[in-house]
Amino acid sequence: MKLRTGLLVVSTLLCVGVAVIAQSERSVWDGVYSEAQAVRGQNTFSASCARCHTVEDFTAPSFLMGWEGSPVLDLFQLVQKSMPMDNPGSLRPEDYADVIAYFLRINAIPAGKDELDTDTEHLKLIRIQQKK
Repeated sequence: MKLRTGLLVVSTLLCVGVAVIAQSERSVWDGVYSEAQAVRGQNTFSASCARCHTVEDFTAPSFLMGWEGSPVLDLFQLVQKSMPMDNPGSLRPEDYADVIAYFLRINAIPAGKDELDTDTEHLKLIRIQQKK
C-alpha cells in the first residue's frame, strides 16, 4: 500500500512538473510582442539598421527557416552583439527587443498585448517557428 501511494505521489509530481514546463515554453505565435513595440522597432530599424540592411533581409523565407526552433534569445544576442555594424551593442537592450518585435511583425507573426522583454530567461523560453 505504501509503495502504491508513493508511486501515485511521484507520478502526480511528474505530471505537474511537465505541465509547468509546457506552460512556460512559448512560440513567437503566442503574441510575444506588442504592436507599439514593433512600431518603435521599425523606427529604430530605419534610424540604425537601414543604412546597411533592407526589410527583405529579414522577411525572406530563409530568415525564419534559419532560426527555426531556436530561442528568441539567440536572435536577440546575435543582433545585440553585432549590430549596428559600425557600433555593435551601442543601442539599449530595449531597442534591440523592439527591433526583434519589428522582425516578427514583418513576418506576419501577430502581436499580443505584452511587450517582448530583455530578460534572458524569458527570451530563452520563446521559440522561433515559421508556422503556427
